[in-house]
Amino acid sequence: MSARNAIRSLSLGLALITGAAFTSNAGAADAVTASDDQPAADEKTDEGTPLIAIESEAELQLDSSLGKPHTSAIYATIEPEITVNLSDTFRLFGHFVYEPVNDPIEDRFNAFHDEGLYAEELYAGVTVGHVKFALGKIDPFFGIATDEAPGIYGQDFAGEYDFKGALGLSTDVFLSDNTIGSGEDAAIVKEIVHVSLFTADPSVLSRSLFTDRGQFHWEDARVGNTDMPESFALGYEYSTKNADDDVVGPSWRLAMRRLAAHESNFPDEWDFLAAAQTAFDLGDERTLRPIAEVAYFVHEGGYMKNAAATTLGLEFQQGDWITSFVAAGHDRFGAPGPADYNLTASFGRVIKTETTGEFRVDAGFSNARVDDVTTNVIGLRLHKDFSWESESRL
Repeated sequence: MSARNAIRSLSLGLALITGAAFTSNAGAADAVTASDDQPAADEKTDEGTPLIAIESEAELQLDSSLGKPHTSAIYATIEPEITVNLSDTFRLFGHFVYEPVNDPIEDRFNAFHDEGLYAEELYAGVTVGHVKFALGKIDPFFGIATDEAPGIYGQDFAGEYDFKGALGLSTDVFLSDNTIGSGEDAAIVKEIVHVSLFTADPSVLSRSLFTDRGQFHWEDARVGNTDMPESFALGYEYSTKNADDDVVGPSWRLAMRRLAAHESNFPDEWDFLAAAQTAFDLGDERTLRPIAEVAYFVHEGGYMKNAAATTLGLEFQQGDWITSFVAAGHDRFGAPGPADYNLTASFGRVIKTETTGEFRVDAGFSNARVDDVTTNVIGLRLHKDFSWESESRL
């Protein structure tokens, strides 16, 4: 990447952050309930809004492939989300990820190989009435399977077409925000329109600490990496969730996305997505949670061929025991070779102790074919959630 483009990209990010501060000082209305992709740290409580709020999840995972080459890896994944509320309407938000930034070395045991820390989101947020703005490094609105598909390996395929860590502007317009019921059985029903304008991040923020994954360059991809924000995403979301942000009823979304081509001789990529999930209370501490997502890609990756991807998942929970199954596929129409697929199964348990609090252990299996190569992987994962709020409140 040229020095000129680097300076231009970094200046863009700084300009977006500065713009958010200017917008906040220009005046804003009362805050509304946080959206699905943001923590609830900016919601007001009886005690006031915390100055600093941190939500984080930490995982320790062991993967081992079956057959040859035999590759195993143990690694940590930590994702802190930090919100600094400077006022009732203006906040700074950072979503950081610590995980392996390079693939494991084949045919060997990889212990915490090439782990790095990077910023997936880093923006200034402003609330004006029932509209939320975020400017900086954002996560453009699109699918749900990349975050919500159950099991250890259920999210793998959906994560391939997500476009995280982009520079730009996102806007969430809350059409409705209603609470049904009361107490532990209360459900929060929201309707939100999401709009994002963005480009890929070629700045120093695309790099990672500890292990440097390298800086993104304009020529690294055919689409989504224009000099200035030319790509966009538009979506509608209907969700039914509880106070813990868990889906408890009908929730669905429709989305479209354009990833603008970097050069004029490449076509833009146009993407269309429909997704739904819900939860059925079967009584006796039993819950069934289905999820489905279908995406269609026109000129996928800036090439002439189109493609489609599907994720279907089902999770069954009885008390502290959880079982899930996912079937995912990805097909490039007209390409040689069969379509890619991923079949996964997981079995886990929520464990509660006075010393450690609540954590979750899962064992999983994946049978996948990617680029006509079939792999079988077994894994074990330990998951723990953390949260903290400052005593200082607005």
